[in-house]
Amino acid sequence: MGIDVSAAKVVTINDHHENAVDTSVDRNPTRSGFKGIPLLHVFSRNQMGPRRDDGNPLVHALKGRRGFTIMPYWKNQLLGRAKAILAKVEGELKEFDFILPIPSSSPFCGEFADLISEVSGVPVLPSNFLRKRLVGELLAENQATPPKMRAGLKQPFAAQMYAWGEMDPAATYQAKDIDLRLRLLFRAFDLEGDVPDIAGKRILVVDDIFASGSSLSSVRDILQGQLGATAAGICFLSGS
Repeated sequence: MGIDVSAAKVVTINDHHENAVDTSVDRNPTRSGFKGIPLLHVFSRNQMGPRRDDGNPLVHALKGRRGFTIMPYWKNQLLGRAKAILAKVEGELKEFDFILPIPSSSPFCGEFADLISEVSGVPVLPSNFLRKRLVGELLAENQATPPKMRAGLKQPFAAQMYAWGEMDPAATYQAKDIDLRLRLLFRAFDLEGDVPDIAGKRILVVDDIFASGSSLSSVRDILQGQLGATAAGICFLSGS
């Protein structure tokens, strides 16, 4: 129960193999952890099949980016399976006070959060108190106090600082445009506006795909470090 990707970048579900993504109900969800964050993954990426992009085309198609597409029929099939998988852990999901989608330029993460809420009955907490940081903020911060990093990252880090220096400082930080190895060096989100009182609450943070974990880590640090909540994560697709 994997995916196929055509030459025209059209993504479909194929129940005759498990290439790139295991979309079966019986073998999902899976679990992992990252920097102390318990994680639940609805579907699992893998290295099976001829492609070497780890199932990424599926999320690209669901988010309508990089030229990948998925027909409504296959999207509905996938969301139906996701709902069945979430129902298997309904009791666990009900232990949370709020479901919080990570802010995204695509509506898909919000759609996924709504599906989790539908299954669990747990309300969605709007993420408008979080904002993606600006390129100018990150450039100034990291030039003033460079983060600790291993020697092999110093050259790509310097290249990223140069690239940001050439950009509009008011541009929004986009993790997808950053070298995967560098993402955890940068604090992606900040608080803004009316901040909810969620001290002591359990928050399930929703992301569409687990790549570097930088977005989840940044949001967790805000929730726990600044707002006094506790956090776990759920991803539509696992890491590979």
